[in-house]
Amino acid sequence: MPHCILEASDNLLDQPDWATLLLAINRTLGETGLFKVADIKSRYVRHSTFAIGDGAPGQAFVTLNVQILGGRTDDVKAGLSEALLPLLAGAFPRTLAAMTCSLTVQVTDIHRPSYRRQLSS
Repeated sequence: MPHCILEASDNLLDQPDWATLLLAINRTLGETGLFKVADIKSRYVRHSTFAIGDGAPGQAFVTLNVQILGGRTDDVKAGLSEALLPLLAGAFPRTLAAMTCSLTVQVTDIHRPSYRRQLSS
C-alpha cells in the first residue's frame, strides 16, 4: 500500500523514463514516513484514445491517483498531493511550456473493511 496509478495522454512532448518516474514517486511517498517504499505499487498507463474539452489539438494530461487505505486526514492527503505535484511538473517541462496540459494528483481512499490482500509465500 499505496497503489499509484499514473495516467497520461500519448501526445506529451516530454517522454520521461517512466520507470524512473515511478520510482521517484515511490521514493517521495516513502520520504513522508507514512509508507514503507517496499509496500508501494506504482504503474503507468498511456492513453492513445482520449478527449479533452472540445478535442482541440495541443491539449494533454498527466494524472496521478494515489490510493491509500481509508482513515487518513484531509491534511495528510493534501500534503501527499503537494509533495508529488512538483515531481510531475519537473518531468514535463516542454509539454507545460508548449501545450495546454493539466497535471493533477489526487489521493483517494480504499475502503478498508472490504480490502483484501494475499501475499505469496
